Amino acid sequence: MYSVASKTNGMGAIEYDERFRDVIWWFPTIENLYPVYAMTIQVSGSETTPLPDFNPSVTKYYWTAIAYQDHVPIDSFRSLNLRWTNSQDYGNFSVNSNNITDGWYGGTYVGNRNNFYGGVNYNIALDYNYSGEDVQNLQIRIYSSEPTSNWLPYSD
Repeated sequence: MYSVASKTNGMGAIEYDERFRDVIWWFPTIENLYPVYAMTIQVSGSETTPLPDFNPSVTKYYWTAIAYQDHVPIDSFRSLNLRWTNSQDYGNFSVNSNNITDGWYGGTYVGNRNNFYGGVNYNIALDYNYSGEDVQNLQIRIYSSEPTSNWLPYSD
């Protein structure tokens, strides 16, 4: 299922059954339904990697969602920092292993509300730190409350 979600710009988060009721409220199912940025990337170890740019059409809050590991238990995730910047604005969404157990119920999904300016191109980069060399499949998505005129291409 995680692979299918990755290829179709969906979210393949894995959560514990007893936490489903809590976690579902953080999924892009109620307010921010429309994907406007979708990237699935394979990572291992520690590195910084550039990602495709994000060019929002409207200035507003967007929902940033990340599935940072494709299995449980969380055994190799240490931290990640999704960064965006341009000449007018910058921001980031950081998560570490302490956030996962304390604030995100121990599953593989995190989300955050972030403001982006419309009509401005954002350079996106990901700093990540995983123990070991096992390849991890990350899903990075940004969702809007308004539909777009084009459908994001699927990953193959």
